[in-house]
Amino acid sequence: MKKPVPIFLRCVGLFLGLSLAAASAKERNAVVIQADFGGAVMPGVVFAVDKAIPIFTVQPLIELYDIDAAARSLSYTAPVWPAGTVFISVVDPGVGTKRKSVVLKTKNGQYFVGPDNGTLTLVAAEFGIEAVREIDEKLNRRAGTEWSHTFHGRDIYAYTAGRLAAGVITYEQVGPLLEPKVVTLDYPKPVIENGIATGMIDISRGHLGNTACRIDRHAFEQLGIKKGEPVVVTIRQAGKTVWEETVPYAHTFGDVPVGKNLMFINSSGYVSMAVNQGNFANTYRIDSGRDWTLSVRRKQP
Repeated sequence: MKKPVPIFLRCVGLFLGLSLAAASAKERNAVVIQADFGGAVMPGVVFAVDKAIPIFTVQPLIELYDIDAAARSLSYTAPVWPAGTVFISVVDPGVGTKRKSVVLKTKNGQYFVGPDNGTLTLVAAEFGIEAVREIDEKLNRRAGTEWSHTFHGRDIYAYTAGRLAAGVITYEQVGPLLEPKVVTLDYPKPVIENGIATGMIDISRGHLGNTACRIDRHAFEQLGIKKGEPVVVTIRQAGKTVWEETVPYAHTFGDVPVGKNLMFINSSGYVSMAVNQGNFANTYRIDSGRDWTLSVRRKQP
């Protein structure tokens, strides 16, 4: 006959069981990583902090040193993620210089970890700044990496993001509070004049080859153009017209035959050009940047 388990041992077992359950139920926020380089180093640093942290990487990679693209990628990716998500953005041509390493907390409860070099321009504008803290590298840096000055993504950002996502540190423990502002990139605003909307092309030559400009749907609506109407689209480089065509203003790609061009409002709410089942940017050699503009107007009868 088995001897009964002493009551104090039962209590100890119950306590341990509840403690383990509480530990396993502790909330870990997701970490989302984007960079202009690949590899498993930064995910590995986050994983080493806490193996239960959900880790996701943004693909495809951002072009090397393209801070503009990093800002746009965050703006595209972040809106679908819940409050508490911690984003790491490492497009950092100034790594090791005097630019600050920060964690931006936006008013929707998300966190953005990385260099304060313009990458945070759009998320700060779209979600609002709750607070900005400079990372205290004496507390929030992987041990033994003090000698390294060229891989802050590994040594500081991934480590800090992992600790924040796992609840090892609070936001207040990231480091000293800064003014509620970030370094911003100067994005030209769309111009609406004489029935013509013009905006800088800021996305082109991506995987799908769609070309998007900074004319948002609200600005475009000022032209009063309805779906299905023909529009004249003009693309210029440094003021010189490089492409112009009359195309339909369509809901989506399948509104036109395969191989035909269309203008549409993309899923982020901006005027865009595409070829149905083709690559607009490659076909017409359209690039992006401040020298490139797209104008659209109603076709006159």
